[in-house]
Amino acid sequence: MKSLALHEIGEVIRKVRKQRGLRLEDLADENISPATVSNIERGIAHVSPEKVSYLLEKLDLPKHKLPEMLVKEQEDLKKVQFDFLTISTLQQIGHLEEALDKLEQLNLDENHPYIAHYYYYKGSCYLSKKKWKQAERAFYNALRSAQHHSSYKESNIEAATYLLLGLCHFYQNHIEQALEYTNNGIKAFVKDGKLQYIRIRLYANKGMFLHRLGRYVEGMRLVEEIWDSISAADDIFSLLQLYWLRAEFSFQSGLIEEAIHYAYEGIEIARRNKMYSAMFSLWTLLGNIYTHEKKWELAETSLITALKLEEHFPACDMNSIAYTSLAVLYIQLNRKEKAYNHLLKAIQYAEQFQDHQRLIFNLQLTGDLCHSTGNTSEATQFYRKAIELTQKHGYKEKEYQLWFKLARCYDGQNEVEFQNCMRKMFELKGDNTPVKVDLTLKYTS
Repeated sequence: MKSLALHEIGEVIRKVRKQRGLRLEDLADENISPATVSNIERGIAHVSPEKVSYLLEKLDLPKHKLPEMLVKEQEDLKKVQFDFLTISTLQQIGHLEEALDKLEQLNLDENHPYIAHYYYYKGSCYLSKKKWKQAERAFYNALRSAQHHSSYKESNIEAATYLLLGLCHFYQNHIEQALEYTNNGIKAFVKDGKLQYIRIRLYANKGMFLHRLGRYVEGMRLVEEIWDSISAADDIFSLLQLYWLRAEFSFQSGLIEEAIHYAYEGIEIARRNKMYSAMFSLWTLLGNIYTHEKKWELAETSLITALKLEEHFPACDMNSIAYTSLAVLYIQLNRKEKAYNHLLKAIQYAEQFQDHQRLIFNLQLTGDLCHSTGNTSEATQFYRKAIELTQKHGYKEKEYQLWFKLARCYDGQNEVEFQNCMRKMFELKGDNTPVKVDLTLKYTS
């Protein structure tokens, strides 16, 4: 009996046993143990055919009727597959409660051959609802089921679950944990199994996490490792993510022409496929590259082109990045009013999507801009708001730098507030937190 047939036979046996109200122990005797009965039901490949035949006889299941029963079982499983396709579509278009209701209506027990998929889709719905703990619990159950049933290995549901667990932690800003789960997914991936698109998605996500951690050299090696195989990728989103990473890592490595080359290629692929958010990211990156190279006209055109794409995809945290980048360009060109207006938009988006680090950066940059124009009163407001966020999220080094900037505003104007800033800096330095003062205005996106 082949592995797939064993799995289907096991499911038939399990259903018959449950219909008759029998426990595993009720079928056990001196020739077959409860553990062996369980292994047969789960389709464990190493169980001998003799044991399977013995169990079929005990249940009075004639072999000549087995093909008919297997056909019925296959029909039932195809119906479940259809239900999962419906559920995943509902989840993707935002009908999350309906998707969860349909999952519950399946009423699958813990030994069902698709129980890991059930938990996987349940976790996906909770992930979309941003209910992190419930999503994690569902994913852990999916992993437990997938690892418990050997028949799941080629389905790659384990790798797919690790992929979403990584995203779940990434969205909570647990980047190291996200990277660990993603590495587990890469290890669990079966090359000749199903869900082949999972591989490129795992690599793309790992690259993004390495980028967030500032591990650019490692990220570049990762992208180069997978690059030769991406041409066959049917996941256009992950493909474009890898183009962005290749361009970005090249830029960070000082390989400017290479960075521009991959940004151009990525934009062209995104344009042909009408992937507007990817075009937005790549045009923004291209603008940053040209800003760095002081090619002001090309930089401005790139960033304005990026912002013209805003209306073609739902607003997200990326919008803040483009406005910040254009503001940085205008600061370099001494067009301060334009820079100020773009920073206000960047702050608005960062607040909307709770991008705390970028919001702090934008508030600081706006404070710096106001201070440079002599508007110290407004500068202090932006600095204080940024300080509140650093205190809330524990960014003590950044808080120290902001107290220093605030002190500059009060120096020679308000001695009481100036001394208060100095005290705050002393308190931060005194709690053994490693801090350093950045005396330069650092404009990076």
